[in-house]
Amino acid sequence: MQLPKSILLSLAIPSVLAHPGLATARSENITPFDATQTGIQWTGKIFLTDAEPTVLYGTAEDIYGQIHALNPDYDPDVVNPDPIAARDRLLGKRAETLNCRSMATGGFHNLEDAYRYLNGLGSQCAAPAKACRRMTCKNTSATYLCSEGNPISESCRSLADMVIRVVKNCCGSGVVGPKSGSVYRDRTFSVWAGYGNCNHATTTRPTDYPHGSDGGPNRACS
Repeated sequence: MQLPKSILLSLAIPSVLAHPGLATARSENITPFDATQTGIQWTGKIFLTDAEPTVLYGTAEDIYGQIHALNPDYDPDVVNPDPIAARDRLLGKRAETLNCRSMATGGFHNLEDAYRYLNGLGSQCAAPAKACRRMTCKNTSATYLCSEGNPISESCRSLADMVIRVVKNCCGSGVVGPKSGSVYRDRTFSVWAGYGNCNHATTTRPTDYPHGSDGGPNRACS
């Protein structure tokens, strides 16, 4: 017997819920962002039968754990299909700008893990207006979502693709080593991949960790 989601939520690992509401990418109608919460905002269904989306806050790793604690069989392709992200992967984005050595470096494998967590969320990930939120953090590597103006809500899978673009193309294409870069899309938001201190606030900006001459703890970007 499947318990009601309201009961499951109370039993899940600590999570933060907001008022339900469907987030629309780059729209003024996105779910209001609760600035008292940490991390990014995720809006989506946890079960295929959900009448309304759920809103969670935290890093992608935290949110992924919360979702799978509620629904161990969660599959974003089934519960939160994303035809726009699928189309973008097929056709490619035309309004993105890649910059390398944007910040201190992160580790190759840790940033690959960041891609997998974001890709596994599905649905929408958001950040408040004119602010950055850390999306993932592992060891000394992290990814960030930064709004350049209005609040931003984007496909989590599209954000994952932007992270892996840095991993694949910066600091030596195809090289397994330190990685650092940022991707700007449509001049409305940016995604950063590089160094992170998981003990720092999730509101820390990636520019607070400059590359410098040595690249930081993970060495310089070649």
